[in-house]
Amino acid sequence: MEEITQNQNHSSRPQLLTVMAILSFIGSGLSLLSYLVISLKYEAVLQIVETELSEIYPEMVADFIKEAGKTFFLIGAIAYSGSLYGVYKMWNLNKIGLHYYAISQIIILILPLLFISTQLSILPGLLLTLLFILLYYRSFKMIESTKK
Repeated sequence: MEEITQNQNHSSRPQLLTVMAILSFIGSGLSLLSYLVISLKYEAVLQIVETELSEIYPEMVADFIKEAGKTFFLIGAIAYSGSLYGVYKMWNLNKIGLHYYAISQIIILILPLLFISTQLSILPGLLLTLLFILLYYRSFKMIESTKK
């Protein structure tokens, strides 16, 4: 009986990993959805933002969408897909998911610099991305230490 409990503890997901994965599923999932919709319906979204939502959203939102362009949102959707895939792999305790997640997040950070302006500050996004990567890494270190 004691062996079964020990084995279950060895293969269970740490609470930190669970919380991080849920937050990432929500964040990357919503971002994937919005980037995908904008990239697939770019002209329609731009028209809606410029005309019907102009009173709600400042003009800079429409300017951002124009300046970024359809390709920005398409590549962003692909990057968020990679991020979600990485989180899915980590959820299933597969450490390779951390690599998918990290690479995707780096691409997501670089995209605005390539498509919009090199003057943009990526520091807040970079700090949050680093925090998540470090916490995911720590979770897998916890898993490895319990296996020993």
